[in-house]
Amino acid sequence: MAEPDIEKLKSCTAINDIPILTLDERWYHLITDKLKTDEIRYWEKRLNELLKKQGQVNNDIKEVKKIKKQLIQDVVDNMQDEDNDPKKAKVMEQNQRLIQEAKDKINSLEDEALDIPRDIVDANRNLLIETVKVCYNKINSNKEDLEVLDKWINATRVKLKKNILIRQDKEEANNRMYSSMHDILGADVMKELDRINEE
Repeated sequence: MAEPDIEKLKSCTAINDIPILTLDERWYHLITDKLKTDEIRYWEKRLNELLKKQGQVNNDIKEVKKIKKQLIQDVVDNMQDEDNDPKKAKVMEQNQRLIQEAKDKINSLEDEALDIPRDIVDANRNLLIETVKVCYNKINSNKEDLEVLDKWINATRVKLKKNILIRQDKEEANNRMYSSMHDILGADVMKELDRINEE
């Protein structure tokens, strides 16, 4: 049997709305290590890396915002001092430079954070497509095996019925023959003949 049409699968809009496969325990029961192809392993790894990256970027944004907030507070605190201390002026200048770097870093991280969900959806879709290919290939292969087994079972069933009828005929023939011998020879002679036959 042919494998599923991948282009039709890719154009199926319903697959864009599925939950993240690697976060679903049922997916690991569906696709055991034995069934994982190189493509499945690649997309599974890619998806997990993207999820990890998303978490890291979100944490980095929080951390940089926290640092920026501390730097701004430092600048505000130093602005209240009216003395013209050159050390404080240098610290203020350095803090303002660091605040700008923090803003740039936050912008860069937020841009990256916007791209990651699209990449996650794409990797998840590819993982789903590879999963569906493996599952339908296995289902189709099993269907072929089932057809062969059905033919064997049906043929065996016919042979079994024939053999049951043959057995019944032989049992009936033996019973008739024994009964006739019993009628002709009598119980005592039959008992002696049965003993000799068994030996």
